[in-house]
Amino acid sequence: MQFCTVEEAKEYVVALTNKAKSLEEINSTISHYQEMFESAHSEESRGLWLSELEKLKEWKNSDDFKQGNYPQGIDELILELIEWRAMVYAFQNVETKNNPFKDSGFYAQWYLGSIYGVFTIIGKLVSKDKRDNSLRKLWGLASPLMLSNGACTKEEIDYIHSAMEIKSGLFTNENSKTLLFRNKLVSHNEAMPIVQWSDVDNDLRLLVRMWSLLVSWSSFGLFQPFRADEQAFLGLDSMFEVTEIKELKLKRQCYFKIVEGWSKCYAHSGIEDPGRGAFSTLSVTANIIHT
Repeated sequence: MQFCTVEEAKEYVVALTNKAKSLEEINSTISHYQEMFESAHSEESRGLWLSELEKLKEWKNSDDFKQGNYPQGIDELILELIEWRAMVYAFQNVETKNNPFKDSGFYAQWYLGSIYGVFTIIGKLVSKDKRDNSLRKLWGLASPLMLSNGACTKEEIDYIHSAMEIKSGLFTNENSKTLLFRNKLVSHNEAMPIVQWSDVDNDLRLLVRMWSLLVSWSSFGLFQPFRADEQAFLGLDSMFEVTEIKELKLKRQCYFKIVEGWSKCYAHSGIEDPGRGAFSTLSVTANIIHT
């Protein structure tokens, strides 16, 4: 695939990373865009909102949307992967009075589900199948233009390209315990290799950085993308004490901070990138006029 302009490439990246909206979300967004169009103070602004409005209406009325012929967005995959891992991280790092993962069949099944969820999503992100909407495929298409546009350094691009080599890179059975585990256990019924969550984090660090570079280059980033702590731990009051749930929430947020750090650090050196990562924050500045 060849892109005619940088803007065309950015639009393509946004289309593949964005989570597919539900009909309810689309209708709500159309209403918002309509309001912004009607209240715009300049023709340029009106034109921009109208363009976004028409694209969304076109997608809503398309046969592909009506028939569900679209893949999961890469944002959705990455965020759900981080959500799973953050919950596991919280339970790993908080001592609790009860041990539900040992004593409760429900919690034991939840933990097994988290394992399958994490490793299945990683498999989707690094898929070598050219038909898939994978992070590997999108990186291969967009990264050369990102480099020429000054969004990446050559050192980091070279490092990531090497890591993503199909036969000799990081995501092979020989070089990744995560992928070996996924291929042996999730995809096939073979002997289960030993894997630690630290091995998963090592691979996830690179995937987060790749995704972050794509998102920060093509869009404004994601604002508060994760579920609220109250929602994540809803219904656990009968199993855990109030102080334990509070600590679990803190550890979950701690993992999100770790991920945020990965998103803003060069893959090849671990040094912090002065540019922004995938996660955006909202700040309000007040201008005081003295008379």
